This record gives sequence, C-alpha cells and structure tokens, in this order.
Amino acid sequence: METGKSAKDRIRELTESVTGLPTLPKVVTQITQLLQNPRTSAEEVGRAITMDQSLASKVLKLVNSAFYGFPGRINTITHAIVILGFNTVKNIVLTASIFEKLGGRGGSQSFDLEKFWLHSIGTGVVGREIARKINFRFQEEVFISGLLHDIGKVIAFKYLPEEFAQVCQYRDEKNCLLMEAEKKVMDVTHDEVGGWLGTKWNLPEDLRFSILYHHFPKQGAKHETMVSVIHLADIFTRALGVGSGGDNRIPIVDTGVWDKLRFSRPLLDKIYKDIDAELEKASIFFQIM
Repeated sequence: METGKSAKDRIRELTESVTGLPTLPKVVTQITQLLQNPRTSAEEVGRAITMDQSLASKVLKLVNSAFYGFPGRINTITHAIVILGFNTVKNIVLTASIFEKLGGRGGSQSFDLEKFWLHSIGTGVVGREIARKINFRFQEEVFISGLLHDIGKVIAFKYLPEEFAQVCQYRDEKNCLLMEAEKKVMDVTHDEVGGWLGTKWNLPEDLRFSILYHHFPKQGAKHETMVSVIHLADIFTRALGVGSGGDNRIPIVDTGVWDKLRFSRPLLDKIYKDIDAELEKASIFFQIM
C-alpha cells in the first residue's frame, strides 16, 4: 500500500477516482433524468428499468413481497410504477443497485457484513415506523436513507482493510464507539466517507445529508427532520439488538431530536410493539439482494 499519504487523503482520492469505486448502473441516472420531466410516463420508466434484466427481476421480487403489501399481484415494472409511484420504484432501483455493488455476507470477526446489513435494514424499518408515527410524509425516503446511512463503513472495510482492522482493534481495546476509533486511527469517519460517495454517485440531497449527518442531526439544515429520524432509528435499532453496525456500545440520543420530532414515550412503546412484524417483512431485502 502506498505510503506517505494519510488514510483521509487516500479515501478522498478513492472516492474522487472514476475507477476507484464501483459506479451505479446507467439506468439509475436515466431514471433520475426521466423523472425530471413531468410528462414522463410509467411506460418510459418501465422500459428504462427492463433494459437491465437482473435489476428488473430484483425490483419485481421486491415489489411483490409482503413488505410493499402486494404479494404476487404486480406483473410488470410499469404496473409497479402505477401502483407504488415513480419515487418508490426509483428508490427500489437505487437500493437494488447499491446492494449489487456493495452488499453481501461475509466480513471478518470484528466486522460482520451480514450483521451490518441487518442493522441497516433494521434502521430503515424503524425509521419508516417513526416517520409514520409523526406523520412525516417522506416515509419511503426514510427507509432508503436508513438502509444506506452507514455505507461509508463498507467502503472503509472493503477498500482500506488494514486501516479498518486497526479501527476495530482500537474500538475493542478502548471500548469506544466505532466512529471515535475511526477518527483516532484514520482521521476520517464513515459518515464523511459515505457523504463523499453520495456526492460521487449523485445521490439525492436528502439521502446524502442523512448519510453525512446522522450522528449530528442539527447539521442537517433543511433536511433536519429526515436526518433526525435516521439518527433516532439508528440508535433504536442498536437498542433492539437488530444486527450490528460495528459498535459494542449504544450512543446517546441527541437531546434536540426529541423536540424536533415531537416524539413521546407512548410513540416509542408503540414502535417497539409493532416492529417485529415489520422487520420480518423487510428481511426480503437481504434474501433478494
């Protein structure tokens, strides 16, 4: 490995290099461009998605799952768009594409990829439940943001394995949060890496902000509500013991989040009561991807 450069410099170079990281399929860009035109039809978007048969197959499996409530009833991508809407299908395509590039099981003893993705799915599910309870209308965007909020950890694990192994070792020795170990060992944190990747991939701004600021929701600016939901969902998911994002400790909820979301204890109890069934439905993501 090249010497003379810090991990932070190398991660910057990695995320800024066209060949350094996997790119999203062209269909994601095509769909984004199509949806900028209000006259775009469901048939046009459907044709764009079906150009990638593997991706189209995954999208159909997901939309026909219990998670979306239409098991076995949607036969074509166009039908999926009519039933679920442009935005939901676009987010499913984005998620399927990212899972194809960076998903998978395996990992190491100190960072288990299967547990990582279970935590990510759990954060999406809990986030969506929080959004429902507070009547935040961007519930699908919250789910996708939860799925991808820690994507920077996967980048560090896959592309800087030596440094990330040192991060995990420091975490264990000091009994600290992974983020604190990242800062100490690499001088860069997973939220920063994820933010750079989100910019590279031209992800929607609300998604990029959720990735970049989910540990510091007050910095979420105009997307503070979305970021606050992800912040809370991440911590709730840790407390529930769903998978593992790589931490042995549970961070403290930012006190401003409770007021921002007007969240109460009865709502929290309601989420704990409802979450098991929703997590079971969401497990289809891991099975299909």
